[in-house]
Amino acid sequence: MRDRPELVSLGFRRDAAERFARAEKDLWLPSISAVGGAGIVPIHDSNLLNRYAAVGLNINFPIFNGRLFSARKAEARLKFQAENANLLDLQNEITRNVRIAWLNADTASQRLGLTKQLLDQASQALDLAQARYNLGLGSIVELSQAQLNETQAEIAQSSAKYDYQIQRSVLAYQLGALR
Repeated sequence: MRDRPELVSLGFRRDAAERFARAEKDLWLPSISAVGGAGIVPIHDSNLLNRYAAVGLNINFPIFNGRLFSARKAEARLKFQAENANLLDLQNEITRNVRIAWLNADTASQRLGLTKQLLDQASQALDLAQARYNLGLGSIVELSQAQLNETQAEIAQSSAKYDYQIQRSVLAYQLGALR
């Protein structure tokens, strides 16, 4: 699963949605801000000091905001749940695709063995038909039919080899080995 870029991307989106939901929840916490200033007054009244300093402190309690923060928190939580569901759906889809590709590759592998047996039997049948024809016991039609069956078995075996290679490539892609 870690080799699939679309899954990694969706994981990052889910993590971002989770962090955003946490940030929206933290809006309910009070905030404190401070401002300070100091300086020298070059032209001033002799009764006043020529230096000054001031500090301001602001504490904000988010109590009355028309339920804005609770709505934003709920929205962020629902977006996180949606991203989490999307990630789970994609993981299930990838798992299904890998299983299907593996089953198809296994079927193609078994088909290779069957076409090998078919070719062996067709070759034996051709040898027997050739011997019967040479002895005068068989007709040219029987020999031609045996040659045709052997050619069809060779084509089926080549097709099975090609299909097996395709299915292995599909499986490698679904596993994330090919990009």
